[in-house]
Amino acid sequence: MRGNESLLEARKSAGITQQEIADELGITRQTYMKIEENPSVATVLQAKRICSILSRSYESIFFGRNASLTSAQNH
Repeated sequence: MRGNESLLEARKSAGITQQEIADELGITRQTYMKIEENPSVATVLQAKRICSILSRSYESIFFGRNASLTSAQNH
């Protein structure tokens, strides 16, 4: 699935650990791991927060489209 690869790649390129994102979301690392493995299990609020943490657009993370948050806002 392209979505989970994009989420993993975005997190790694941001230099953020699974634990750091989990802490920001107020969930366990294990729960975040499930989201990274299958992004469709994330709630809308979790997905929005992940995008904010990683400075990426929803589309780039969850649909594999290459767009940063700033470039998505400029369109």
